[in-house]
Amino acid sequence: MYAENYKRFELLIDKLREFEGVIIVEGVRDEVALRNLGVRAEIIRLSRLPLAEIAFIASQHRDVMILTDLDRKGEELARKLTRYLEGYKCKVDAETRKELKRIAKKDIKGIEDLYNLYLNLKLRF
Repeated sequence: MYAENYKRFELLIDKLREFEGVIIVEGVRDEVALRNLGVRAEIIRLSRLPLAEIAFIASQHRDVMILTDLDRKGEELARKLTRYLEGYKCKVDAETRKELKRIAKKDIKGIEDLYNLYLNLKLRF
């Protein structure tokens, strides 16, 4: 990661820690990484139920953040989830994922890699 992106990355991690809605991730390792970063928000894993059911459960919250992986599959999941959630009139935060992709795509493949990247950057900067 470039030095100029490090500050943006730190701000993104702070945003995750302060988020008070529900965060949707793909699997258990993604959830563990977020918890290790200090994220306290409720987390729903996609690996448990069909997308439509996940969207319904998440729609019980006012704010929903989608943090699927940064690959093609994660992109498709994020797109489908956003459509479902917008049907429930949820406030969907897909921008955090896009920002993460812009600043860290070369360094990580998915959300599960966030914590290790954070530790490595703390040592470097």
